Amino acid sequence: MVNERPHGQLAQCQWDMALIHADQATHARTTGEGVRVGVIDSGVDLNHPDIAPNLDLASSCSFVRSDDPAILAGLSSPLKAGNGICSNKAAVQDRSGHGTHVASTIAAPINGIGIAGVAPDATIVALKAYTSSTYCYGYAVADALRYAGDHDIDVVNMSLFADPYLFYCGNDAGQRAMLRELQSAARYAQQHGVLLVASAGNEQIDLKHPIENTLSPDGPTDVPITRSVGNNCRVVPAELPGAVTVMATGPVGYPGYTMNIADYSSVGGDLAAPGGDYFSATGTVQDAILAAMPASSSIYSSLDPLNGTFPGITTAAGPATYAWIQGTSMAAPHVTGVAALVIQLHPNWPPSAVAATLTRTATPMSCPPDWEPLGPNDERTRCTGGGGRTSFFGAGLVDAAAATS
Repeated sequence: MVNERPHGQLAQCQWDMALIHADQATHARTTGEGVRVGVIDSGVDLNHPDIAPNLDLASSCSFVRSDDPAILAGLSSPLKAGNGICSNKAAVQDRSGHGTHVASTIAAPINGIGIAGVAPDATIVALKAYTSSTYCYGYAVADALRYAGDHDIDVVNMSLFADPYLFYCGNDAGQRAMLRELQSAARYAQQHGVLLVASAGNEQIDLKHPIENTLSPDGPTDVPITRSVGNNCRVVPAELPGAVTVMATGPVGYPGYTMNIADYSSVGGDLAAPGGDYFSATGTVQDAILAAMPASSSIYSSLDPLNGTFPGITTAAGPATYAWIQGTSMAAPHVTGVAALVIQLHPNWPPSAVAATLTRTATPMSCPPDWEPLGPNDERTRCTGGGGRTSFFGAGLVDAAAATS
């Protein structure tokens, strides 16, 4: 039985798993065994003990091309491009750390070493769409989605937005073409049984009522422009049809409420999940999400464990390294992990049925009282809704126990 296996040395630090009931009782029913999870991200650390046991390296692939704008700009080595040639396993290695963190939240095994994932026996398939440069271009996301449809992937996690635009607007021919390509690839994956889970973004915007975009285009040689945006513009993949879009919460909330909307989180999606919020509950960085992070990665190397402002932001269990980071990127994999638990129990369900179960069984969350935007760039002007669904939290907090009961 899974609940007889030793939990990791850092399990007590995983407040996020306790909040969504990804615990021994849930894992006694389902662990995600046999479910294939595609992580469209920066690759994974091939040797991390909280990744390697559950990694299907044979199916993993890098879709970053040698002509990627970040590579042409000198921000990443062309040797790290996979070009969709899936025999090149070295290209799958995570140089950023982001993908390893995401993948371990979904499916780190219960092995007594570090942490445990939401679905500790699920299979990870790394679908690399960006390098340590952090740029994640739409072509690679579309290629990864089509690959997922062709390779028996059950659910994909997309903790990203597709560069070079945050919003793809229909009144621009180039943006319209890329939007259609991404929509086509998403539809292809869904028609082949793949559930799509995406992060809402960290821009403090309301996806349903966008106002202004100042971040795009954001490529290494681009000059961002300020433009008004409306509902003819889409954040991708957060607003792909059929995708389950996830907002982020911190560990505590306003008086009388279980949790808060994270300071950075965009809203207007389908569900909420723990994404962390530095200093919001205990006054420490441990209010973020702890997960695996290779010491050689760009994110880890930027986090000094002796930093006076952020003490304890990294840790280790033997030679394995971990970090506390925050974002809707950290929230989405909690939902993806719960989806894997559901899929193990109901392997013949279509993606829409799994998505409906996630939202139907979520714990409803009320709008925060007396909400005020956090600054001049915060477009979350107010929280609306009630009766079990709000603009800030969607259907509520994902619940692994309820979804698998």
